[in-house]
Amino acid sequence: TKSGKLKKIRADGPPHGGVQYEMVSVLKDGSPILRDMAFSVDERYLYIMSERQITRVPVESCEQYTTCGECLSSGDPHCGWGSPHNMCSRRDKCQRAWEPNRFAASISQCMSLEVQPSSISVSEHSRRLSLVVSDAPDLSVGISCAFGNLTEVEGQVSGSQVICISPGPKDVPGIPLDQDWFGLELQLRSKETGKIFVSTEFKFYNCSAHQLCLSCVNSAFRCHWCKYRNLCTHDPTTCSFQEGRINISEDCPQLVPTEEILIPVGEVKPITLKARNLPQPQSGQRGYECVLNIQGAVHRVPALRFNSSSVQCQNSSYQYDGMDISNLPVDFAVVWNGNFIIDNPQDLKVHLYKCAAQRESCGLCLKADRKFECGWCSG
Repeated sequence: TKSGKLKKIRADGPPHGGVQYEMVSVLKDGSPILRDMAFSVDERYLYIMSERQITRVPVESCEQYTTCGECLSSGDPHCGWGSPHNMCSRRDKCQRAWEPNRFAASISQCMSLEVQPSSISVSEHSRRLSLVVSDAPDLSVGISCAFGNLTEVEGQVSGSQVICISPGPKDVPGIPLDQDWFGLELQLRSKETGKIFVSTEFKFYNCSAHQLCLSCVNSAFRCHWCKYRNLCTHDPTTCSFQEGRINISEDCPQLVPTEEILIPVGEVKPITLKARNLPQPQSGQRGYECVLNIQGAVHRVPALRFNSSSVQCQNSSYQYDGMDISNLPVDFAVVWNGNFIIDNPQDLKVHLYKCAAQRESCGLCLKADRKFECGWCSG
């Protein structure tokens, strides 16, 4: 071009015509390129001239593409993917390119890797994993399996299938406390070339990161909730009772929506709550309590489980400081056996209220929302 660039165009023929697949800056000073160009004898280079210089430019720059997808979607007709060497190159640079699946010329021939299972618990050690490589070259020369930078083990090859053994106890990754999984690249390395040639994501998960039933069974992994042990596990056989195993959200113990819970301060009242699947404490386990957090102070009130769908915080009175708040939403939890929390998916709150707060006159008092049942006492 007049600005010192070389356009590379592929002639696809009708109906597509010419397709530009790359543009290369040849002359840094932007001098115009003359029309006269010539190939080298081996046709690997193109000699390009300006008024002041001659420049030799490679016909292709396949090595700039680092993945099979990039290589074969570039549109460069000179480039293909050498599978064992994991590199983009001309066909004549790929060793034994004529053998099946060693040199990919179209993107549909790019290798992919599928692993079963695709994730395991951090507490499962030395697990047998089955990896299937699609469009694989001959793997009989030998394969090793690399789990990120944790460990690398010998793979057992059978056709396009490779058996890998997951890391042992010393090599299993640590998972941050606020996460329930850790991902890494599971890679296959060719013993022929010493290079990694295909990979996929592999996950280690930690069910015990979940402290509540709903988050446990709704996780992306194979987690189960043990209702009588109040723990999340990948192995349901560790649950104390078979009837205590939960793996769907509908079976989780949980509070369900009810009418707004309104409690006037200073009055002794129970709080009755609707629920689902409330466990019956087993021998040696403590009963139910309601735990309210009122302005930073924790109040524990004994509760009575009527049945699996109803629980009542027993008679108690509540107070909060200040006359500038007429209605105080209070976080609360229903617990059993000391600290086993019943799920509260709707984030239900107890509303404590004072009729007298910010209602110093009869008129203001009677304007209060009728749900509070406020009335004016004269004298």
